[in-house]
Amino acid sequence: MTNASDNPEEEAVGEYPTSAPDVPQALPVWLRASLADLVDLDFEAPIVGSQSADSDELGQQFRAAINSAVPDGSPETPAARVFSMLTSVMGMHLKAKEPNEPFGPIVVWADGSRSAAPVDFRGEPLDVLAQMATHAKHPVLRARLADVCWLLDRKRVQLGASAISAYVEIVKQVDAGTLKFRFDNEQGALKHEACELLRRALSIARGRGVDPTAGAAARELVADLRKRSFEKRLPIPSLWFAHLDLDFGVSDLGEIGAGVESLVASLAADTDGHTIVNLWRLASRAFHLGRRDSDQHRSQSEAAEQLARMAGQQPLAMLAASMLAEAIAELHGVPGKKDRRKELRHRLVDVQSGIADEMSSFTHPINLEEIVKLVQQEMQQRFSLRDRLFVFAALERSPDPAQLADAAARSIREHPLSSLFAATHHDSEGKVIHRSDGAGFGDGENESAIKRQIAEDERVRRHVVAVGKIEAARQVLAADHYLSDDVFVALLLYSAFVPRDAVATYSRGFLRFFQGDFLSSLYILTPLLENSLRHVLKGHGHDVTIFDDATMTQQDRTISALFEQMRPELDSIFGPPITTDIENVFLKKPGPYLRHSLAHGLLPDGAAFGADAIYACWLILHLCMLPLFPIRAQLALPYDLTQNEAVASVSDAT
Repeated sequence: MTNASDNPEEEAVGEYPTSAPDVPQALPVWLRASLADLVDLDFEAPIVGSQSADSDELGQQFRAAINSAVPDGSPETPAARVFSMLTSVMGMHLKAKEPNEPFGPIVVWADGSRSAAPVDFRGEPLDVLAQMATHAKHPVLRARLADVCWLLDRKRVQLGASAISAYVEIVKQVDAGTLKFRFDNEQGALKHEACELLRRALSIARGRGVDPTAGAAARELVADLRKRSFEKRLPIPSLWFAHLDLDFGVSDLGEIGAGVESLVASLAADTDGHTIVNLWRLASRAFHLGRRDSDQHRSQSEAAEQLARMAGQQPLAMLAASMLAEAIAELHGVPGKKDRRKELRHRLVDVQSGIADEMSSFTHPINLEEIVKLVQQEMQQRFSLRDRLFVFAALERSPDPAQLADAAARSIREHPLSSLFAATHHDSEGKVIHRSDGAGFGDGENESAIKRQIAEDERVRRHVVAVGKIEAARQVLAADHYLSDDVFVALLLYSAFVPRDAVATYSRGFLRFFQGDFLSSLYILTPLLENSLRHVLKGHGHDVTIFDDATMTQQDRTISALFEQMRPELDSIFGPPITTDIENVFLKKPGPYLRHSLAHGLLPDGAAFGADAIYACWLILHLCMLPLFPIRAQLALPYDLTQNEAVASVSDAT
């Protein structure tokens, strides 16, 4: 090839090829190797004598060999292409718990580019990998090459079996001290890396077409390591290998449960409490799978009591409350524990009262001066109350949900620490009302983390809109115009969003809003939203009732039921941006959750004057005004001035 890189070492890992795969010149060097490059090439030469059991460490040794394979000023060589391919394959990240996607790129950049992934090696590169897998002698190299080939082409059954045997050989050599994992100075295979390799081997053995006996050695090794971890009283390795044993049904279930109980009884008093809880949960899982209900319930009770003891020793209320909540959950379904659960719930409520004292607020100032000026200028360019009301109703547009998700995923990739850990969301009394999972490092596809990021992004957006736009425009309207119920009645009579028998109530709610009485407006307008959604759905021919067969009565669907059962109909009428905006403000956690909080009297006094409440009232006005935009020129309001009258009034005053 004539397009060799000036620095092959920098190109060894490379990025995901963005050009068409049928243009060889566009491929990175690690995809250019061919079967012809393997002729007369000892591709294992860089790792001969290596005692590393770590695939990435072997990949670094191949990387170091690239410089000598391409002397300065020389064109690209077969050795450089092959070593670059091996560097990329060995550098992929093993995800043994994901059998359908067990390898991932070691690096993913914010712009979407990444290092090598298995999908990159389809086609001719796969044949090159298969050829090397067949002849590889080092078990770590053979395991990775054979595994990737079997993953991409399940017809290569022999390579799947070869990967299994290679993984087993790695663990056995680590156990004997012949191979060592990186940063590991202790002999033996009771290590997490060994557990992951065996998990991958057993996952392959489950694959269609693979000889069932191929995984027998791996199963025997799992059982042996699990027993040894129990015998040596090593709680953490016991958790690793016992869970692996249960995942693949290797050993007798009762034996595992009994072994865990014996292990817990022999542990020192200063053993970490969380480890003991996890061991009891392991025993509970084993007994549950073995249908030994009484033993399972006993294990659950032991885990719950351990959590309760830990909560009593915990000085921080938030952590103590979390442990008590876990203890209550552990006792779920355990017979005869009703009184104990009640006692723990009382303790939980008492502990949660101290959470507020541990919480502290922080602020991040946002300068909204320019936004306020622009809104005021826009309002002052309109003279009539009617025109200003329509400008007010169009101050903001509901964001597209797809764009929200994309922005959240991008934020997680660019700022991974913000979503790395799971989060609990508390109410004013310290109760946990929602839990969000943590994302992997830079994982922009974790649904729970994306929802949490969207909620945070939307909270900031609503604050900017409420303070910078809505309040600025509302104050202009309230200062320059006389507002009364009949002003809004004259508008809402023609709105398809407002039921005829609710016009006066809506009008009073909007009047209170523009007068600055946000408490009254929020409590008037929020319940009306549900009725208006049903009104619009009925107007489009949809049935919004539920028929009770037993009592032969009909009930209107609640707003929650409308969004759960009639979301496509709502989207078709309002569009996904508006329905998602309604859901984020009124219904969804994490978020303001205004409808539920208001309906059940959970909103504190100051909540109605916050940005979320102000935005919620504006959003309802926006929905009421949307049907009126096509006919706004024909609408006349009482006490309103035309543009000429307004100019004359200003001239007279001057």
